[in-house]
Parts: sequence; C-alpha cells; structure tokens
Amino acid sequence: MKRMQFFQMTNNSMNWRLNPAVFALVLIALIGCSRTAGEGGTTTIQGSVEVEKRLVIVNPASAQAPHPAADQDVFIIYGDRIGPDDRVRTNYDGDFAFYGMRPGDYTIYVYSEDTLNAGGPDVPIIQQLTIEKGDDEVDLGVIRIYEEI
Repeated sequence: MKRMQFFQMTNNSMNWRLNPAVFALVLIALIGCSRTAGEGGTTTIQGSVEVEKRLVIVNPASAQAPHPAADQDVFIIYGDRIGPDDRVRTNYDGDFAFYGMRPGDYTIYVYSEDTLNAGGPDVPIIQQLTIEKGDDEVDLGVIRIYEEI
C-alpha cells in the first residue's frame, strides 16, 4: 500500500514536483476563505424595539406612550442575500443583539402593523448598517413598531 506523499521525486533525480491533489486542495482552501458579511467575527449589533399602541392605527392622535416590545422577532440579512439569515427575539426590555458578526453590510428588520392601511398586512421596519473592520459594537438605537389596540 502506497502512502500519499506531498512531494514526489522522479526516478533517479533530485527534482521535486508537487502532488497535484495536494496543490488543488491548497488552492481551493485559499480561494474559498474570502470573508463576507455574516457570523464568525467579533462585532455585536444591538438595539431595542418599542411598540406604540393606537386606538385607531391610522390616527397618531390616538396613540399611547411607547413601551418596550417584549418577545418581538428581529431578523437579520447578511450582505445582499434575499431571505433572513438569522432571527432573535427581544428580551423583556425590548433589547436584542446579534453577536459575532464580521465586517460587511447588514439589514435588520422587524414587522409592524401598517399605519397607512388599517387591516392591511404587516410591513417591515428596516434599518441598514455597515460594520467596518475594528468595530466592536454597532448600536441601532430604538426601532419603533405600531399596534392597534
């Protein structure tokens, strides 16, 4: 049984040649290691969600004071991908965080009742951001959603 060798010597010479299989594996590993937006970094994206409840959803004058939106789904999209790549839920104070993000572009969104179309489908409230190399934390601040009482 022959062992696989990284380098092979030709018969009766001191010329070395690289094993093609090993060369291909190294080449694939180097090309496939480009980093894009997503998990595997050191940056934290954080923020909070608050809900403003309204007696009549299309009437801002009927609003109550905003309060933290507990257990609200928050979605993230890495780069220019189409669907959500991850989802977290807000805690009891409406806070959320995505940990271990690499530099790149991200889209964060939550769903809210539509304030222009009573009874219509929920609409996304979208925030886009870019993580630069060296960022430890990106704070999105407060994202406000709306709900009819």
